[in-house]
Amino acid sequence: MAGTAIFDLDRTITRAPTWTWFLLHVNGKKPLFWGQFAVIVLRMIAYKLRLVPRTSIKAAGVKTLKGHDRAQLQTKADAFVANILETGLRPGAVAAINAHKTRGDRLVLVTAAVDVVANPLAHALGFDQVISTRLIWPANTNGPVLDGANCYGAEKQRRIAEVEATQPFASPLYAYSDHISDLDLLVRADHAIAVNPSSALRRAALAHGFEIVDYDAPPSPTSKQDKTP
Repeated sequence: MAGTAIFDLDRTITRAPTWTWFLLHVNGKKPLFWGQFAVIVLRMIAYKLRLVPRTSIKAAGVKTLKGHDRAQLQTKADAFVANILETGLRPGAVAAINAHKTRGDRLVLVTAAVDVVANPLAHALGFDQVISTRLIWPANTNGPVLDGANCYGAEKQRRIAEVEATQPFASPLYAYSDHISDLDLLVRADHAIAVNPSSALRRAALAHGFEIVDYDAPPSPTSKQDKTP
């Protein structure tokens, strides 16, 4: 019976987080950007010290995209995604996605990545639905702004619940993530898969009995998934 597979994106499907690299892809040749990037790094430090919310980091990054209309930014995002598809994916994650497609499962990508990156990447990989951080271009502005909160942590769970309320997830529910911030989703899944997990998620995975996998190489048909520290 077809079910639902929910995947995180950054460091779950991709080898590296997408946001910082996307900003560098768009802005790296602009001298002014490096001053802006220093501010973003300071906000990252402040977030680690719990002085500012995580959304403030994303908002500071979005400000560096000033001067791009939607079409211009999407063109640059498409080129960025093409590079990820070529060299930036975890092979094991691609194999898992393809296995779910073969089963007929509904594929849902849930990510803090911005929609201009998440949407084309999800389309290329065959996802049915995308929940991501959204950008909008209000009238009389010279660039994008965040449409709502950064799709991370509690906001990600809220957005998942919002979608599920109108489009229920068929069982069995599979959930894939690399990070402890997705623990609530993993706990409720019928099959929780910790992908190359952070140290905090690895500890939680062992405590909860989640499957732990290394997706940097395609899984061998005869190998057992790693469930040890």
